[in-house]
Amino acid sequence: MKYFHSGNITILVLTTFAISCGVAFGEQDLNVTAKLRALKPLPKVHYSFSLSPNLINNRDSRLLYELTRITHSLSLSGSWCTLNQIDNCLYTCARINRTKPPIRSSLAINFSPWHWRFGKDLPPTDKGPTYQTEIELFVKRLKLITKWVAASNKKYHSNVKVSAVLLDSERFHVRADNPLWNEAIRQKLDEIHRLVAAIFPEARVEWYGRGILRIWGGDGWGKTLYFTGQEIKAPLSCSLYSVPELQRMRETYSRTCKLADELGINDVTPWVALASGFRRGLVKKQFWDFNWPYNLIYSHQIGAELNVPWYSQRPKRYAPYNRAKVIIFYPALFDNRSPEWGRHFIAYVRGATGVYDLSDLGWTE
Repeated sequence: MKYFHSGNITILVLTTFAISCGVAFGEQDLNVTAKLRALKPLPKVHYSFSLSPNLINNRDSRLLYELTRITHSLSLSGSWCTLNQIDNCLYTCARINRTKPPIRSSLAINFSPWHWRFGKDLPPTDKGPTYQTEIELFVKRLKLITKWVAASNKKYHSNVKVSAVLLDSERFHVRADNPLWNEAIRQKLDEIHRLVAAIFPEARVEWYGRGILRIWGGDGWGKTLYFTGQEIKAPLSCSLYSVPELQRMRETYSRTCKLADELGINDVTPWVALASGFRRGLVKKQFWDFNWPYNLIYSHQIGAELNVPWYSQRPKRYAPYNRAKVIIFYPALFDNRSPEWGRHFIAYVRGATGVYDLSDLGWTE
């Protein structure tokens, strides 16, 4: 994680480079695993930022099985995942699918296009040698993953799909006074989109950072700078990264839905931070904290609002969360930088599935 500042706007720049993740609150704690086993599956598919190798290297992990059963998915890094990891995740999804759940388990691939080979200091208008190298790397990795998925499906006599490709491209930022610059951004993002659609025609294409966010200036709200609004139509997205500020989260989502209406787009995908997120500060207007010890009740409430139809049926009071067909977690499942993630996830799932008891997690009225 890093930030860049433009005027009064603080923008999170999210990268996948060499992030170290692991299972901090999980497999060794049998009490947590038992709690996961007691949870009902979520009503919607929940994807995630790239899962830790520690989590997906063991296909016999009960934690991995329960997380897949609950979320209906496993998310891997398109840049770093291995054949063994694809095989483990597909094997786990196939095991669950044989139980004939209402929502079949599937895979998602995370990738950060234009972050790997394209020159760091080059403008988006550049189409030199690193431009082509970036494209070639992207295609090579996606085709390799396609091959691995097909081989594992054949091995296990299954039909597990790659149901989503999650794209995080924060390499370029639009400029209000430079249409040529912005058009070059649109072309590069759309080129990636078309390649995904060609290689994974059945998968959702989900872009991070295509929506509205809270800024410190003007009327307090603005469009993220990572897209022009003229790209190939795909779900918009917004960061629900300050979960304890429920009204702010509702407003963020509602405003992004309004922008989606203007662009002729229906789906709006929330990216949700549990046990972490943007906190208010004195020197900085806000700062990112991976270990934010906010009250469990807020994770329970956001789980309910995003998943229980009663809330979306009252969009003026809450938000039109029925437009969230899928949900994405950042940080990833059991990211070791967020040691309380597991407890908040349990609270979230209970909220989403109508369980109103958090006493065993240490919460009291």
